[in-house]
Amino acid sequence: MRGEHADEHGTSVFVARLRSLFDEVTYVDEAGRRRRFSNQYVGEQTGLSRSYIDGLRNGRNSNPGLNVLTSLVKFFNDHRDPNKTPITVSYLAGDDDGFAEVEDDSLRSRLNDQEVRAIAMRAGEASPTTRRQILAMLDVLENGDSEDQG
Repeated sequence: MRGEHADEHGTSVFVARLRSLFDEVTYVDEAGRRRRFSNQYVGEQTGLSRSYIDGLRNGRNSNPGLNVLTSLVKFFNDHRDPNKTPITVSYLAGDDDGFAEVEDDSLRSRLNDQEVRAIAMRAGEASPTTRRQILAMLDVLENGDSEDQG
């Protein structure tokens, strides 16, 4: 598996990202408290053993197969906020740099605004010349806003 470069604690990118998913992807219990999923629960849902998952999280099991990565990715995507960019096997394995997720999350949050989405959809139907004109108009409008505030 690529992505073997270490973070400040000497863990692989895979281990760091798996730990991060266990921290990020949580559920709310009956008392309304936010809780992390246990190795046992994730194991039951993925068909992996609790001890194997523990080994993955602690770096003892350092070379999971594609079926293991796929099972973990599916579990976390199924339990993650649907508005977030889905986790990929490539991301979890450390084969990408993670920048695409940040960019996709930023884009997704902007496109949640109905007006932004309407502008983007109409611009997508426009000719290249019209798109350049729209961008030029936006530049003029943005400069006008900054002068009004200044």
